[in-house]
Amino acid sequence: RTVTLTQHWIKHGDYNRAIAYVDFEGMAEIVMAGAWEKMSQKEKNEIITFMKGLIKEKFPVITQRLKLLKFGAISGNGKQVMCETLAVFDHTTENKDQKIQIGLVKRDNEWKSVELYILREGFLAGLNEDKVSPILKRGGTPQDALAAVKVFFQ
Repeated sequence: RTVTLTQHWIKHGDYNRAIAYVDFEGMAEIVMAGAWEKMSQKEKNEIITFMKGLIKEKFPVITQRLKLLKFGAISGNGKQVMCETLAVFDHTTENKDQKIQIGLVKRDNEWKSVELYILREGFLAGLNEDKVSPILKRGGTPQDALAAVKVFFQ
């Protein structure tokens, strides 16, 4: 239901309703893994706000190329599930249909999208591995890591 409603609202251009089905705190926690527990609430709120703005900004870009999502099997446990999905693109572009998985978590009795898996690799976890972790390992601050994430999406 979560992914179906998200797709519905994205198609209708109502991005405020669509983002109600996204777990931004969970997304921020994945991106900032290794630093999340050490971050102040102000820093956490900053990355959560950034993720929310980013997703809202990217929804129109995604819908320009995405024709539809075909949802398949759901697997997982009671708190986390994966939804097998086929992303069907407008074939006037060079994009080919892509098998993806959408990771969902249960928060306050609601399912929320939290991660996108391409070839079984989490996009946000990869961002953490490629950008955030190296900065933290060499002694950088969560603010340094957040700055690198922001640059990545510019």
